[in-house]
Amino acid sequence: MWRKIRIMALLGILVFVSGQTISQQLRVSSWERPLDVVIYPVKGDNSIITTRYVDQLRRDDFAGIERFMRRQARDYGIEGDILRIRLAPQSRSLPPDPPARGGFLQTVAYSLYLRAWAAWHDNRAYPADIRIFVVYHDPDVTPEAPHSLALRKGMIGLVHAFADKSMQSTNNFVINHELLHTLGATDKYDPDTNQPYYPEGLARPFKKDPFHQKKAEIMGGRIPMGPWDAVMPGSLDEATIGSYTALEIHWFN
Repeated sequence: MWRKIRIMALLGILVFVSGQTISQQLRVSSWERPLDVVIYPVKGDNSIITTRYVDQLRRDDFAGIERFMRRQARDYGIEGDILRIRLAPQSRSLPPDPPARGGFLQTVAYSLYLRAWAAWHDNRAYPADIRIFVVYHDPDVTPEAPHSLALRKGMIGLVHAFADKSMQSTNNFVINHELLHTLGATDKYDPDTNQPYYPEGLARPFKKDPFHQKKAEIMGGRIPMGPWDAVMPGSLDEATIGSYTALEIHWFN
């Protein structure tokens, strides 16, 4: 009995919250004005390396994302600024971890919980269309970053990145990937192998040798070097937004 009540209450909240986001998603996908993206840095551990890194972050560290989106949009006939990125003060609280098991109810509950957490920690001085919480880790403490994720409903990204200046460009690639998820773009790689899907996960899928690429399709995640080999791009300069992703984010009229 109580289980049914909980399910009905959860579904009711989901319907209510979803209704609130429909108009936001329609407005954002129209591309009639630049989108306001606010990045919230979060210290993922107590390392002095992480503390120093997060304390010295500046808005210009993320300017490459703006340039990438503007450059890519131009290829689809969209001129002008696409995004306006602002850097909010540090969030003093770690975001909730996703459930170990991704069942339907657990996923729905986590989505609502993350949206509630983001709203509670939202800085009202920084109004945003999209909010990206970037949790930084000392690579000596956490050699492998946890999985990043994003919610289209609520337009929230949760990115795990490394507190290492040499990895800022790679961090921006991951941030941009999750940002595109909030706009409706889907992953275009095999989660078991991390190999980009053919053809939608390739930057130039119709070249003579499609499995040897110079750039990554950003939602494909990696640069194919062969049918079973792919490498992580070093920066957004080695990435592109392919036609499949452009269609998903409404860059085709």
